[in-house]
Amino acid sequence: MNIGELERRSGVGRHTLRYYEQLGLIVANRQANNYRNYTEQTVAELALIQTAQSGGFSLAEIGQILAAKRGNTLDCAQGAALVAGKMADIQTKIDTLQAAYAFLDAERVKLEASAIANGLMTAYEHR
Repeated sequence: MNIGELERRSGVGRHTLRYYEQLGLIVANRQANNYRNYTEQTVAELALIQTAQSGGFSLAEIGQILAAKRGNTLDCAQGAALVAGKMADIQTKIDTLQAAYAFLDAERVKLEASAIANGLMTAYEHR
C-alpha cells in the first residue's frame, strides 16, 4: 500500500510516517519509481506504536521493542519486566501529580478564606 492509504488506514499523518521511517520504527519498501510501499505488518506496528505511546513509552523504547519483536528476541519475562518498569514510572508520576494537586487545593482554600475575610469574595461565591 502507498503512504496515502497507510495514512488513511492508520490515522497517522504522512509527516509522522516519514519520521517513524527515519527512526527505524517502520520500514518502507521502495518501488522502482522510488515510491514507498508498506505492508499490513506496518499497520499493525503503527497500532503498537500508538498504544505504547499512550502507555507512556518513548519512541526510543518503542524502537527497542519493535527491534526485539522483529528479531524474535523479546521473551515474555522481559516483556513483563518492561511493562512493570513502565507501570512504576507511571505510578511515580501519579503520586507526584496527586501531591501537587493537594498542595494547590490547600493554597486555594487559604486564598478563598482570605478573600472572604477581606470582603473580596462572599461565602456564596466560594461555593
